[in-house]
Amino acid sequence: MAYQIVGIDMEVPEETQAQILEHIGKLDKFLTDLPDDTFYIRVALNHNQRNPKWTDALVDVALPHAKLLARGKASTAEHAVHLAVIDMERQLREYKERLKPFP
Repeated sequence: MAYQIVGIDMEVPEETQAQILEHIGKLDKFLTDLPDDTFYIRVALNHNQRNPKWTDALVDVALPHAKLLARGKASTAEHAVHLAVIDMERQLREYKERLKPFP
């Protein structure tokens, strides 16, 4: 799985990156049917514009014939990514349903 974790105007410590990778790993069960070189996951983190103590997370999954985006906002980067991953799981379920051939 190709992935990238980016901090926009903020630094992402190694332990936070490890926790984010755990959350992203939950998406593997939806991507097992795809070859590893056909999708890419990017996580972008930045401070919330209205409340700088909060973090905004954007999880971007580039798939064949689709690009999915999910956002999360929370007091920690890990929780923001967790919320975005929950939304991304829903989107990936819908994506896989669209790919199923009709009987």
